[in-house]
Amino acid sequence: MRDELEAALRAHHTATLPDGVDRASVCDPDLPTAEIVGWATLVVAGVPLSPAEQGRIAAAAADAFALISVLPVESRPYFARLGLIATLASALAVGAPAPR
Repeated sequence: MRDELEAALRAHHTATLPDGVDRASVCDPDLPTAEIVGWATLVVAGVPLSPAEQGRIAAAAADAFALISVLPVESRPYFARLGLIATLASALAVGAPAPR
């Protein structure tokens, strides 16, 4: 699963943004996109997430696909990949509980 997460992160970092997706909003640390990528990067590096972070990424993973059907078709793969990243990161984070 870690290999799949690494591959999805590489694809995310090298992909061009679809039309209609604002780069500033994607990089905004207060938005779920930046949080998802940040948590996934920590998980891949073997950094344990706190219980609160584990809960937030699990919620992001659960919600990730909810709005895809209302997005423009050309932006759906971008957001589906973010959903995959959140799901894989969440599964891996839970697999290695954070010491607290």
